[in-house]
Amino acid sequence: MESSNTEKIFYSPSPRSYAVIRLNPVEMVRPFDDAQALLQAQAMRPKSYLVYLQLERALPWPDQPWYRFEVEPIATTLRPEDKARGITSDMCIPIFPNTDHPTGRESVRPEPEGLFPYDNCYHWFHPKLVDVRIRARPEEFDETNAVAISVRTRIRTLMRLLDEDDVKAFENRQNLRPAEFAEIRRPQINRGNVPRPLDAAQEQLEDSEVSSISSEATTWKDGASNHSLDNLAAMDIFSGPNDDVDLVPLVDLWISELGDHLKQEDIPDPQEMYAEFDQITKWVVVDYQRERI
Repeated sequence: MESSNTEKIFYSPSPRSYAVIRLNPVEMVRPFDDAQALLQAQAMRPKSYLVYLQLERALPWPDQPWYRFEVEPIATTLRPEDKARGITSDMCIPIFPNTDHPTGRESVRPEPEGLFPYDNCYHWFHPKLVDVRIRARPEEFDETNAVAISVRTRIRTLMRLLDEDDVKAFENRQNLRPAEFAEIRRPQINRGNVPRPLDAAQEQLEDSEVSSISSEATTWKDGASNHSLDNLAAMDIFSGPNDDVDLVPLVDLWISELGDHLKQEDIPDPQEMYAEFDQITKWVVVDYQRERI
């Protein structure tokens, strides 16, 4: 694999990047000063998971203890079927260099080309997205060899293919329903199901390389952000949705040299990540209940 020669150090990870995360249960429960919860957390053996950083939930600032992100777990299998939702096993997108798909569907190509170290990975259609708090690092995040999806690829490949699955899932659900529900209106597809001209702002986004909202640290000092507009629209730019902050899993993250932190044969099923997060959240809820007694 060819590495970048330009060092890239950011205080907050970059959205649209692939990363390895691991739950830090001890630090998550430590603020409660609960001996029982701490013992339970110490007994946990969290796994490392491959994820895609969908969205940063609030404007990041230096010296924060953590940064809140919405993440998508990456899988090494086809999508599990869910007939009630119209989901079939082929509703997934291979991540290049993986080209294996039942219908020969094209792969999404991360950039820089050749740095994604796994050849068996997929984006699932409608996975369960979860919020995490990514612990800050004193040395900040080295993204010199980070792998991401460009805005152009996100719009023209990833979202277009997911739109195709939206339509198929709707049609599959319709086939399961009685005739009287046949008049239900088809969903509006607004992310590129069919090729169409892009407006000037979107073209400008495609032609620029959008990195972290905190990219190169000096960006914000200069008063200019090159963060994706759709990400900005979805976040609470001043504080983020942090009323539930203690329930949001606290994780450590690695964003460069992914293969050094998680071997291909060790990539877990997304269900294992959900189970870990559910467990730690239940312990935190119990801590809340103890505090009120």
